[in-house]
Order: sequence, then structure tokens, then C-alpha cells
Amino acid sequence: MTPEVPVPGDAQILSTYLGISPRTPESAVLRLLVELGVTSVGADEGSLLVLDPDRKELVFVMTIGASEEMLRGQRIPVGKGITGLAAATADVQVGAPTFEDREQTARASQPVTVLAAPMLVREEVVGVITAAAFRPEKRFGQADAALYGKIAAIASVVAEQSRRLATIEALGREGEAALGADGISGEEVAIATAVTRLTRAHPERLAAVRALLTAVSELAT
Repeated sequence: MTPEVPVPGDAQILSTYLGISPRTPESAVLRLLVELGVTSVGADEGSLLVLDPDRKELVFVMTIGASEEMLRGQRIPVGKGITGLAAATADVQVGAPTFEDREQTARASQPVTVLAAPMLVREEVVGVITAAAFRPEKRFGQADAALYGKIAAIASVVAEQSRRLATIEALGREGEAALGADGISGEEVAIATAVTRLTRAHPERLAAVRALLTAVSELAT
């Protein structure tokens, strides 16, 4: 049998796998992006999972919805279910959940559809952002998948920013351009950089940033 692995808190998971310290603006921005994704595609819940490369598993670190306490620290093998398939293929995946042992929630029923977008840093998967719907009539479309891909790309930059922000600030816009060479558009880098810098310097403005990004996403739908 596989030995039990202690379940770390969400802050420890972020620190271990993404290098993001607890109670930092970067962590708050990642939660904001998960919230934004759930709202934008009309999902009932959404999660951020980070990759444990040694065990080739995804670890739930935060969930927007009723299932957060239950899911935090749970693991999904890469390649299993919609979420694991997104990590294995490095592509956005949409469909019915197929890995019930881990794609479970605090709700009595299973989600009817799941949307999962990989977070990529220098073409390597570091995590997955998901959305789940429980209403029988709800289905995620191609527009939802495209939007989630963008949100995951911005989340990827935020994760990388925690490691490279000092270098970017020293190099100015040249540093931001260098990040854009990692397969993420310059516009997405600029957005993530601006959000991270603003919330780091003025964490009290996070609610205003959330409202602004939500309003912009609603204009695009």
C-alpha cells in the first residue's frame, strides 16, 4: 500500500511547489483569479491545484466553493480525469469527470462537467486551474475554455513573478519583455506584473482590483 503522506496547509503547499510565501499578495492574486474564473464561466466551484513533480500528482491548494476544506491537500495523479489530463497534455480540457475518487466535493452529487486549464512556466506545467458545474443543464463551451486558458496563463505569470520580481524591477520593462518570451503574451505579462506590484505595494486595494477585473471579464462575455 502507498504510505500516507501528511496533508500540508494551503500556505505550505504554495510555498513548497510554487515558491509563494504565505499571506502574500501573490497568494491573494491567485485566489482572485480562481474567483474570476468561476464567475466568468458561470461555474459552481473552482480550484487551483499545484504540481508535485516528484510524485507526478496535482495537489488541491485552494477552492472557491463549499468543498474547500474537504479538497485541500487531496491529490490527483497526472493523466487521471479531466484535471489530470490537462496537466498531462498541457492543454485546456473540458468534459464530464471520470476520476471520482479525487474529483469529489463536499456536495452530495458529482459535478456534471469540469473545465481544467494548465498553468505553464517556460512550457512546463506547474499547476491547473479548474471550474466545476453541478447543474444538469450547464455545459462549458469553447469560449469558456479559451477564457480559462487566458486566466491560467496570467496565474502562471503571477507564480513566476514571486521568484523573479526583484530581477524584473531591476531590469524594468526589459525584464517584463524577457518573461514574455516564455510563451506568454506581453499583454498578459504586463497585466500580471501590474496586478502583483499594485497588491504588493497596496494590499488594501485588492478588493478594488478584484472588482475591476470582474467588471472587465463581464464586458468580454
